Amino acid sequence: MERTLSAELAQFVAGLGYEALPAQVIDKAKTCLLHGLAVGLAGSELEYAHIARRLVALAEPGVGEVSAPVIGSSLRASVAGAAFANGVILHGRVQEDTHGTAHPGTMIIPALLAASELRPLDGRAFLTALVAGYEVLAAVSRDFTALTTPRGFRASAIYGVFGAAAAAGKALALSEEQLAAALGLASAFAGGTTQSFASGTMEWHFENGVAARNGLLAALLAREGARASAIALEGPAGFYQAFAGTREGLERVVSHLGRTWEILNVTFKPYPVCAFNQSPITAALELVRAHGPRPEEIARIELEMNAYEANYPGMAYTGPFTTVEQTQMSAPFCVAWTLAHRAFSFSALTQFDDEATRALISKLEMRARQDLPPLSLRLTVHLVDGRTLEQELQVDASYYAWDFARELELLKELQPDLPLTPEATQRLIELIRSLEQCQDVHELTRLLEIPAPSSVGS
Repeated sequence: MERTLSAELAQFVAGLGYEALPAQVIDKAKTCLLHGLAVGLAGSELEYAHIARRLVALAEPGVGEVSAPVIGSSLRASVAGAAFANGVILHGRVQEDTHGTAHPGTMIIPALLAASELRPLDGRAFLTALVAGYEVLAAVSRDFTALTTPRGFRASAIYGVFGAAAAAGKALALSEEQLAAALGLASAFAGGTTQSFASGTMEWHFENGVAARNGLLAALLAREGARASAIALEGPAGFYQAFAGTREGLERVVSHLGRTWEILNVTFKPYPVCAFNQSPITAALELVRAHGPRPEEIARIELEMNAYEANYPGMAYTGPFTTVEQTQMSAPFCVAWTLAHRAFSFSALTQFDDEATRALISKLEMRARQDLPPLSLRLTVHLVDGRTLEQELQVDASYYAWDFARELELLKELQPDLPLTPEATQRLIELIRSLEQCQDVHELTRLLEIPAPSSVGS
């Protein structure tokens, strides 16, 4: 096979075996899986989940057709429909995992769950396919997100389809040639912009579901014999020229494969907002816990952030707020609410007219700084009595790249929002903790088929 990018990536995926995965990578894969499913279940009654379920319910599989569960409900849909719906659901709460600015689990896990209905997998095969998906998504995106995002393309939407195709293709036991075709097809199915962040609208909630479905379809098409351009990624009219506007530096896409594991760089969100707003909330919480200023004591607020993050669409929005999409993306809202209420939870995102928050937003100045590294910031609060309070956060991605044990702490916080009893949550934890011993991952999917409190058509 010609050594194109698709071929190199396919060779890596086809040759990846469970025995090659370091223990740390296996633990991280389990953490990503538990985080993705728990956050998805916690958001399974949000508006986006209901929209997705109503849509796929219109095309329920006929008798004898292969179906897959839509998590957090009793609904089963076609495998493509379930991949879409579960992608929306895992992304609904916006507390998913992150690599760069993409959210791998929201696309890879749904595609893999759907593929496992077509070809039964044991736990080791499932984990291997999961890692393959994360590594491929990271490979195609890590050095190019900074080029594609300023052009208006959303990282999850354009890169996630590759991770979903790789994971599904590995699960379906595609040949190396078929995997290369699947990745070539995936490049043709990529798409999605960041305009919805700036507009505060819903499109981005569905983009990840589309990427999950399209990645699965790419793998299924390749299995059926569909062919794709060998230079779908690096060609003069290929993926990188179209989305990044360049073909320079493409050797970096595959240079690390098999030598470093990008899944270890995946981070998680303690709060249900944009990844770039995790540090602003963290810093604001530390400031109020250390100094305890009351809202009426605050005269002025300065928030200095990394320029890329501060300039990301929606981040600097100051209102008026009418949608959760706006509050999840707005750094001023996240900081002001935290300073006003000394806490942050999903319910805060719907408090569009909170007077204390609006008053603090009017006092906040947000600055983009080229010299601040990603995820680091400086928060300065000037009080009416002349005192100045400062909170610096100097962190990198490792600060949010926690392990399985730390994930269990988050699950305790999520439990009230889960459609699971504490006992069922514990069964999910234990199954994923020992997934390599599982003989059939349908044990996992059965735990996800949970009757929702409201009907699909509500």
